[in-house]
Amino acid sequence: MSDIEAKIREKARELWLAEGQPEGRADQHWHEAEALVRAEEAAAKPKAARKPRAAVAKKEPAEAKVAAAKKPAAKKEVAKKEVAKKPSLKVVSG
Repeated sequence: MSDIEAKIREKARELWLAEGQPEGRADQHWHEAEALVRAEEAAAKPKAARKPRAAVAKKEPAEAKVAAAKKPAAKKEVAKKEVAKKPSLKVVSG
């Protein structure tokens, strides 16, 4: 029996006892205990250490940033499509 299975078995027994030892609920106690034990195991594991960030790129001088910000954006020409008008199919009653 694995270590985790032993923990689940123990937790299921605790749940069973806490509920007054009811008959026919072993599967429910086992599943509930399994969820609790796995959550405890996950919380106990240390989180992976973060990788150090790459060296920060050298900052540009403030003047270069201002000059770049003042450059006008290139305008893109948009070709307009001619739309042919279709005759309307309105029904007139009268």
